[in-house]
Amino acid sequence: MRSLLLTEGTYPYVRGGVSTWCQLLISGLAEVEFTVFALVGNPTNATEYEMPPNVVRTIALPLWGHERMEEYSGDDLRSELRRDFRALREEFVPLFGAFLDEIVRGMESAHPQRLVDAIGGIYTYFRKHDYDWTMRREEVWNVTLAQFRASAWHDRFMSALEAIELTRSFYRYLAPLAIEIPASDIVHTSAAGLCGLVAVAAKSALGLPVVLTEHGVYLRERVLELARAGFPFSDRSIKKNLFSAIARATYAVADAIAPVCSYNATWERFYGVPEDRILVIYNGVDETRFDDRNHRPERPTVTAMVRIDPLKDLETLVASVPFVRERFPDVVFDIWGPVHDEAYNLRVLDLVRVLGLEACIRFRGSTSDPAAAYAEASVVALSSISEGFPYSVIEAMMCAKPVVATDVGGAREAIGDCGTVVPPKRPQRLAEALCDLLARPEEAVALGKKARARALDLFTLDGCLTNYRALYTEMASPSHLGATV
Repeated sequence: MRSLLLTEGTYPYVRGGVSTWCQLLISGLAEVEFTVFALVGNPTNATEYEMPPNVVRTIALPLWGHERMEEYSGDDLRSELRRDFRALREEFVPLFGAFLDEIVRGMESAHPQRLVDAIGGIYTYFRKHDYDWTMRREEVWNVTLAQFRASAWHDRFMSALEAIELTRSFYRYLAPLAIEIPASDIVHTSAAGLCGLVAVAAKSALGLPVVLTEHGVYLRERVLELARAGFPFSDRSIKKNLFSAIARATYAVADAIAPVCSYNATWERFYGVPEDRILVIYNGVDETRFDDRNHRPERPTVTAMVRIDPLKDLETLVASVPFVRERFPDVVFDIWGPVHDEAYNLRVLDLVRVLGLEACIRFRGSTSDPAAAYAEASVVALSSISEGFPYSVIEAMMCAKPVVATDVGGAREAIGDCGTVVPPKRPQRLAEALCDLLARPEEAVALGKKARARALDLFTLDGCLTNYRALYTEMASPSHLGATV
């Protein structure tokens, strides 16, 4: 069986929960041949993982850091590169106009199937026609501007510069449709985002079965990102609609949606996904690697296993430390994980300096033995403002450590009654929960044992892989293909 695995800003170029899931899935399904189609930020990304032998090919498509497709795509373009004015006017412009219309009209009034048909048609068009030539034509600019002006709000408030920048963005965002989809038996997308465009095209143009695994609420995370970046309102509104529309289209074509937790399924139901297409498959970890080492640190120790990124909200964790120190002067906070956002890392370090916490917060970097890092913890903390089904929580539980986490994504669902959840962005509430466990070390140990028992019951790697293997077999079966093509 051949699977095309679609990623965006994650595997194999960035470490984190989604990338961990990708590596475990590929390694665990050794009988499946995987092609990884990765959307990355720029052409300079280096791989962070040693690819398993059943990865037969990796396509890395940078969305930025280039001016023309030929700079990085090479043979992956695989189109006839025609420059046909008649096809541009009669084929592409109507398709692109329909695509833009679904974006501009917004989530509430969009028609997902119309967008699916437009994406499939655009992909088919680019099998014959030159991407750069097409996207840079005046006709494309004119239809883009006409769609923006069709909205009274955007016509009044969008500046010419904003319109130009948005048009340039669409050149980047549609780039995945310029790449030939490799021969596959199943398409598995790790997000209902820009990488989902490839899944939509695969279903619409080629009739391939599509599986979607949602790790977090992609749309919410993009909206947070747009707000942080300070984009103008019109720009932010159009891009929010873009991500929302692509999510709806991805949901529409997915034969099976396998969210990593029930929390994510509520979002999918909101988008109208039928219950019979949703199958929750929890993330799993290897219980032999993440084991109970029965170790207690000499000092009260709070451990966080995170990448340094705004979504992990380490500022809240750092701001909680003074409250914890009031009760436990010798407490130490160990923060393990790579720097994903250098600017944010500097903000966190500056906060540590301003609060005078250099002596009790240790930034330990990445580790090849996370189980050993968890073993040194009295309590494991997670302060994120957005999550899917966090590996750091179930890894800590499998290592028999109690967890205090913010109530985001599937954290509450994972922890159950084996830890504590607190509201996000509330340092004092986080500190109170940490102090409660640090003050009762024997009960904290017992809670950790209970957490490992829960993880062994629900979150093992073997159980996760068994579910995906069965899903792949079902999706690629002749009976299923006959029913969906």
